Amino acid sequence: MTDISRQLQPHVTRLASVDLGALVREGGARDSALQWQAGPVRLDARHQRLDTKAIDALFALVEAARLDDARAALFGGDIVNPTEQRPALHTALRDASAPKDRDLAGRIEAARSRTAAFSNACRAENALQASGEISGKPVRRIINIGIGGSDLGPRLVYSALKAYRREGIDLRFVSNLDPADLEDAIEGADPETTLICITSKSFTTSETLMNAGAARDWLAAALGKEAANARIAAATAAPDRATDFGIAPERIFPFEDGVGGRYSLWSAAGLCLEIALGPEVFSRLLDGARQMDAHFSAAPVKQNLPLAKALIDVWNRAGRGLPARCVAAYSSRLELLPAYLQQLEMESLGKSVGLDGAALPPRSGGQLVWGGKGSDIQHSFFQWLHQGVDEVPVDFIAVAALYAKGDARAKALGANLVAQSAALLDGHTGEGPLAAHKTLPGGRASSVITLERLDPEGLGALIALHEHKVFCEGLIYGLNPFDQWGVELGKLLTKDLLSGNHSRFDAASLDLARLFRL
Repeated sequence: MTDISRQLQPHVTRLASVDLGALVREGGARDSALQWQAGPVRLDARHQRLDTKAIDALFALVEAARLDDARAALFGGDIVNPTEQRPALHTALRDASAPKDRDLAGRIEAARSRTAAFSNACRAENALQASGEISGKPVRRIINIGIGGSDLGPRLVYSALKAYRREGIDLRFVSNLDPADLEDAIEGADPETTLICITSKSFTTSETLMNAGAARDWLAAALGKEAANARIAAATAAPDRATDFGIAPERIFPFEDGVGGRYSLWSAAGLCLEIALGPEVFSRLLDGARQMDAHFSAAPVKQNLPLAKALIDVWNRAGRGLPARCVAAYSSRLELLPAYLQQLEMESLGKSVGLDGAALPPRSGGQLVWGGKGSDIQHSFFQWLHQGVDEVPVDFIAVAALYAKGDARAKALGANLVAQSAALLDGHTGEGPLAAHKTLPGGRASSVITLERLDPEGLGALIALHEHKVFCEGLIYGLNPFDQWGVELGKLLTKDLLSGNHSRFDAASLDLARLFRL
């Protein structure tokens, strides 16, 4: 297996002692080589510790990764997840004409038609109607019950696109087993006008099923079993299990087994979004992602935005040995983006073996992704970013239209973003008796990703950019970004504890188990 860090090391060593501020100010060919645009998304990486020779070395990695073959397999619906013998069908959800399997295309289109029809039907004043009732009730509150990708994707999109939500419908989310999570979601809700959406690919996820059972009990206590069942829908790749749970077939919306949870918001797993935002807005979200798909599929290597973003992150992780990246979203509507990317990247790239089962070289695999909302985070962890002993590259996320509104607060927000990026780059030399305490070392890398506007198309493109970035990193590192075996052991041990089987636990763990009455 190729040791990428060794390939990049000559350039890392050469640039390590270069003044980053001086490098940035050289301009010229370097400026054009470190800026990319695809549709409404722009990446400016001029504050990265890179020059044109290092960029060329990064793009040389792509030939060994056989990007053209891999892209064709992804978009064609071939198996790209070899450990589970599955395709990865999130791009097919945006363009059903791309996969070779025409039966698959037909199922995707039929599923999309069903969710759109149901979403429109939910606007009727008698949308929630139990069998035998003459009239029903309208949907006023949707509660999406899911976890992981079944929660984080829809939650991000709804938060980002609140300006587009349908009037009179509120969407809440439940993911955690703490009873307070469901209690908060149903607070103030009328059971008669509440629709529960259970979103679970396998329909075996214990957290989701326990919360779904509690939500159904809440409905049944107020309305009776029949009326409660009329107010529950499911999105799943296991419709038989949803039927066994008691959900009527007409309210079960399947999606394909080849749709991974963290890639599933484009499928029926986005049902709650379609109802809350409307099928038209949801279609625009798909359109934006499809636009990024087209760019990723066809753009030349050196102009390919998702590939460029992947290579920059590989440079910092494998080349420079920086294991983390901060995502600083300078938009309140995008405050959930860091959490979404955390799951997308760390579940996809948090691997220690390659496709062949052999151990990956040191400094391989994805970064630790964390962050928050600017400018709030300037008053929390930015102190550590500026003066801590570790360098963590920062991705600043901006929405250009926000700063064009003329609002003094928006102008100040933009000024804060630019200032923080400049401060990371140039640092500051303190003076006087406290000079050492007031000195910022500078020379710390950052990038700026800008959306033209935060609309459905722009958000779809931004999310798809990062999906394809992760795909490219998986190719370069030689790992599978579509499985997640690392989360399974904890699930099995949880089942052992709840069933009273303590044979696999050490003394300290058993002490904790007794504390939690297990």
